[in-house]
Amino acid sequence: MAVIIRRGVRMWEPAARGRIGLTGAACVFDQIVTEEAHQRLGLGTVMRGALTGAAVENGAATGILGATVQGRALYETLDWKVLAPLTGFVHKPVART
Repeated sequence: MAVIIRRGVRMWEPAARGRIGLTGAACVFDQIVTEEAHQRLGLGTVMRGALTGAAVENGAATGILGATVQGRALYETLDWKVLAPLTGFVHKPVART
């Protein structure tokens, strides 16, 4: 499920967005973003509420997310708990000849 919040004159540009992926009793929150011009207006709270409500309605009991350093600080204030540090990897496959 994805949620897009639009605000203002340029309605084709999202102000906030996010999505969830459900797998059994777990829900993965992904790409949670409030655009800079729309921050501090409560849009992220509205979006997270919509995503959480949809997750619970579909049987999720646990939320999972990976966050940036800045995001971690925010999510900790919202009662999310750090389970483990997140390590990122990038792989660029080389074409075989």
